[in-house]
Amino acid sequence: MDILLAGVGGQGILFVTSLLAHAASRRGWPVIASETHGMAQRGGTVVSHLRLGRTHVGPLVPLGKADLLLGLNEDEGLRHLGYLKKGGSLLVEEGCGKLGLPSVKAYIAMMKLKAESVPAARKAREIGYPLGANLILVGKAASLGWLPFSQRELEGALRELSRPNLVEKNITSLLLGFSSCETGASTGPCKSSLQS
Repeated sequence: MDILLAGVGGQGILFVTSLLAHAASRRGWPVIASETHGMAQRGGTVVSHLRLGRTHVGPLVPLGKADLLLGLNEDEGLRHLGYLKKGGSLLVEEGCGKLGLPSVKAYIAMMKLKAESVPAARKAREIGYPLGANLILVGKAASLGWLPFSQRELEGALRELSRPNLVEKNITSLLLGFSSCETGASTGPCKSSLQS
């Protein structure tokens, strides 16, 4: 599976990349991860390429080949749409609602993309943990069946990777992403990814 994560510095893209890579490693899958933009500057563009279960491939997801694009920032997610393959999946932070723009809707339709947006930043602020927005998106992607990991697998990986003082906050954020399907926040059907 090829995943592209796009956002800006300070959103925890590298943590999400590590989380998904760790979950894949726990299954015994080969993992290749790399970043293509500088992370030193808060607010600067950050893009991470993650290739799971693949061997004999390069470190970067080629244009038009990603199965999933996670846009932790709406603008950055849409800026990298060209990485998605036809029929791929797009999950972005809701931002200003740009998924509804005519040009974006036309591209999504032409490429037969599955596309969702989630107000992850707002939900994270509501629970008093703004840094959890990235994990809300991960939980949502997994609940839609767009990530190959179960809730239990992601929780286990989070417990192993999180700093001790952030474990419970991180898990609460992840579960909020899973529950966003149950509360009707999704514009499409939610699928179970529970497959340990």
